[in-house]
Amino acid sequence: MPQSQDSFRVILIVLLLFWVLISPDNGPSITAPSIAAARLARQRHAHSVLNTTRWGDFAPLMPADPAGTAAHYLNLTGFKENDGYAWADLQHFRDRCRESSRNAYPPNTGRDDWDHGLADLTWQNATGTVHGEWVRRQGTVVRHPADYNLTDIAPGTNWPAGYSEWGRNMTGDYGKIRLRLEEDSSGVVFEDADGDKDRASRSASLVRETSALVIFQDEASGAGSWNMRLYGVHWPRQGAILLSTTSEKFAGIFGLPHFAPGPDFFHSSQMLLNQTVGEVLRKKARSRFTDPSNPWSSTVEGSEDPWALSLNCEYVMYLQLHPIDSSRAASREGLSRLVDEMERELRYPTGAPIKSIPDLRMSLVAWSPDCSYYLESKGPPRYSSADGQHLVGMKEEVFIYRVKTWLLAFAAVLMGQTWLLKAQMKESSTPSTIGRVSFYTGSSMLLADGLVVAGASVWSLSATNMFLPCLMVTFAAFMSMVLGGAFLNDVYKIQEPERRIRERERVRERERDRSNANSSSTRASPPAAAPAAPPTNTLPRPVTAPPPPRPSSPPIIIPSDQDIDAEIAENLAAGAGAIPTAGTTPSATTTTTANRPPRATTFASITGRFVILGTFLIFLSAAASSWPTEIRALYINSLAFLYLSLWVPQIWRNLQRNSRRAFAWRFMIGQSVLRLLPLAYFYLPEENIVFGEPDWRAFAVLAGWVWLQLWVLAFQDVLGPRFGIPPSWTPDAWDYHPVLREDNLEAGGLPIGLVTSPSGPGGSPVLDRVRSWSLGAADDGSSGGAHARERDKDRERRGMHVRCIDCAICRETLEVPVVRAGADDPSAGGVAGVLARRAYMVTPCRHIFHTKCLEGWLRFRLQCPICREELPPL
Repeated sequence: MPQSQDSFRVILIVLLLFWVLISPDNGPSITAPSIAAARLARQRHAHSVLNTTRWGDFAPLMPADPAGTAAHYLNLTGFKENDGYAWADLQHFRDRCRESSRNAYPPNTGRDDWDHGLADLTWQNATGTVHGEWVRRQGTVVRHPADYNLTDIAPGTNWPAGYSEWGRNMTGDYGKIRLRLEEDSSGVVFEDADGDKDRASRSASLVRETSALVIFQDEASGAGSWNMRLYGVHWPRQGAILLSTTSEKFAGIFGLPHFAPGPDFFHSSQMLLNQTVGEVLRKKARSRFTDPSNPWSSTVEGSEDPWALSLNCEYVMYLQLHPIDSSRAASREGLSRLVDEMERELRYPTGAPIKSIPDLRMSLVAWSPDCSYYLESKGPPRYSSADGQHLVGMKEEVFIYRVKTWLLAFAAVLMGQTWLLKAQMKESSTPSTIGRVSFYTGSSMLLADGLVVAGASVWSLSATNMFLPCLMVTFAAFMSMVLGGAFLNDVYKIQEPERRIRERERVRERERDRSNANSSSTRASPPAAAPAAPPTNTLPRPVTAPPPPRPSSPPIIIPSDQDIDAEIAENLAAGAGAIPTAGTTPSATTTTTANRPPRATTFASITGRFVILGTFLIFLSAAASSWPTEIRALYINSLAFLYLSLWVPQIWRNLQRNSRRAFAWRFMIGQSVLRLLPLAYFYLPEENIVFGEPDWRAFAVLAGWVWLQLWVLAFQDVLGPRFGIPPSWTPDAWDYHPVLREDNLEAGGLPIGLVTSPSGPGGSPVLDRVRSWSLGAADDGSSGGAHARERDKDRERRGMHVRCIDCAICRETLEVPVVRAGADDPSAGGVAGVLARRAYMVTPCRHIFHTKCLEGWLRFRLQCPICREELPPL
């Protein structure tokens, strides 16, 4: 009968589901044309407001303004007076931005304190990733979601009902931030004409578009992390970046110039946004029916769905780039030229020597006008340098280079794992050696390699700049996974008889309990009525009549595994006969067949379970990225702890089978080190590719846990796997290193062929032979021989003497310490006794050999070299 294909169907379904979930959703959402048209109309109106306004048209009423001061608002969503946003804190936001710029660059004398001249001492292209810490400060007014009437703010929008809190609301006092800036070098750039000498000489004369992906982590309140995307402008000569979120209730990109530091910055940013926003709206008008998404959506996952909009706090963000260390050049002009050369080399590498790439540093001031609070980066001058350095990171090109380097190193680690696995497969190439291996130890390695293959494959499809390193990691992990799968398949096949024996024992126990219950119920039931006698008034059958038909005999069913002995044993355990006869009812046979052990699980179904478990771990890890810091750290540390517990199943199997060692020490130490190295990169260095914080304590615990497992394996290898373990805790297993006693008659006496020494009883002939190489002594009158004679005298005093026998494998003399009758061996249960008994091995058939000789023999055949009797595995 062919095997079921359900496991393959499950694997196919899981893979299809995994591909659907990880595939990027760049297609347009299903939106009604009327909703898309209404949104486009609102954006066109906002664009016209951006074109027609001037500096000072948006001047909300401030708390410090004298009475009777006229307030000015804009006809934009969120910028109206009746919208109720906390515009009273706008001036404080500008002051904090001004202070941030002045701390980075002192202002020029006689000019606006915002303008510090050409900031050519810092990076002109801010594309890169930075991270740091933020602190929260409450605004002068308090705002809650219930204070806003969203229907009046954005009429015609389908807002959710029953909301109590908004998303992206940082309620904690501190947290962490990771920010990724993106600037296209070929994007739109606006620069004032050379005819306007006054404006062309200022730092606001050059501006380019930019965007940022921000991840806020609220650590104080434990609310988890929030992701958002902001769009804005960058003044390279000022080193300032102004960003804003945009949604249905806040037209941030259209009112962004009114948050600018001054009139010159307003002018340049307005001219740039008029051009870029207008071009985007023209493209949206041509594709409004096929792509109705919001091009400035602040959601990271994609465009917002107008049918179910999410309510989030809006943000206006100001970033000030810090200058590069001036000690790298002798003069300001030299430093400016050095920065230009470094950026050109990073963008278009030619192999020019660069000593070191400076870090990308900037300070942050973020303000939420609807939720009314500030978020500022932690650093000087308000905080000491030890508390924080604002936002620190690296340029995009440097980040990509480090990622490539790490991927290549990781691929080398995976290839090292593959080489060790290949060498171990040669070492464990016989049924005896494969039977020692723990299936779960190999499963943990195979599952980890499979997760690496899945992650690297998905990453290589989307990482255009790192395709080749990702491909190398995928190939190396795939090779390790294939070899590990083949080795695990051999382990599973070799250990199949063990699982069958255990299953049969469980079935017999169940059948025995069931038969006992049936016998007790039979004794309690009344006796059955006697069968009716045949009628007496019938005539005898004619002689020529055919004989009566014989009752049909039930068929004898032979099990599929051809193990008839096991089938007979099961029938006997169930109370039936060994072989069905004519008196055997079909119901008994049917019952025995129904109680037959289930079909053995194939390795293909085990592979399907690996796929399901790996998919679950991938989804759970993706969900853990938005968990609070403490819970996420606990999850990651727990997952790493379970992954690095790969030797625990092997320790348990050694204990159950009474085998000392299954893997070569080169394999165990090498795999432990190689599987710890990738984790060490994420736990120890401060600048890693995921910008994770160092955790020396957690890594020390993980490394110590692996080190402890290796020590336990070494302890089992030297002293035996059951040393110090009570016998009642472990199943019965043959001890190849027993304590040999002359009065051990219950166990069958001494091993066959042992002869007594000249001083022992029995008066056997003197054996004038060289001492065994296993004891490493010489009986030639040298210092070694004197030491051996002294050791024999010491054994005689303790009630022991040495008996000699020829090892049937190597034909060398084997000297075995034997305890005299009635004497106690003080070292029988100690370490010294265990080490002394390691020199010989005794088989159940009472033959004795050198330990190294018999271990080498048992690697290939589990038979006694003398009598060919089956031997228990090591």
